[in-house]
Amino acid sequence: MATTSSPMASQLRRSFSSATNVRRLAVPKGISSAPFDFSSTKRTFSSTVRAVQSDKPTFQVIQPINGDPFIGSLETPVTSSPLIAWYLSNLPAYRTAVNPLLRGVEMGLAHGFLLVGPFVKAGPLRNTAYAGSAGSLAAAGLVVILSMCLTIYGISSFKKGEPSIAPSLTLTGRKKQPDQLQTAEGWAKFTGGFFFGGISGVTWAYFLLYVLDLPYFVK
Repeated sequence: MATTSSPMASQLRRSFSSATNVRRLAVPKGISSAPFDFSSTKRTFSSTVRAVQSDKPTFQVIQPINGDPFIGSLETPVTSSPLIAWYLSNLPAYRTAVNPLLRGVEMGLAHGFLLVGPFVKAGPLRNTAYAGSAGSLAAAGLVVILSMCLTIYGISSFKKGEPSIAPSLTLTGRKKQPDQLQTAEGWAKFTGGFFFGGISGVTWAYFLLYVLDLPYFVK
């Protein structure tokens, strides 16, 4: 007596056979019945950079000072010109052979004399009869503040009795006397000279403007 399979068994058989066929088709075969190799191939690229020197040498406008890139300074047509070098070497801050006291007096005179005008013309009392006196007092007050800042800087940067921290060699290797401004005593002299020169500059400007009554524009 032949037994007939149930519909559920036949359905399971058909689903199993279809899944087997799908799995077989999922693995492609090559000509030699071997699966394809999908492993990634690595490619190496190499390049060569060659520096080609020009036939005509180029003139470098900006180059390291003295040809040494480790100094950290550059030579330009402006900074290396004889006129700029002469001008900078004659500023009070760079005249190392002059006493620090005299250098401070010179800088203080220039600052004090020039500070009066802006305070007179742009101060809060510029439209009153007290513009000259108020501007001169404000300029003197700024000189005092700047002198205090110089004192604080000297105390925090230099120790009494220690030698100058300024370099004793020039950029060309020539020996020179270290700048005495870079010491505690030298900076104290410079600060005192700046205070005296600043107050003197303010006094001189007030004297010219409001005592001699000269026809200046800032009045």
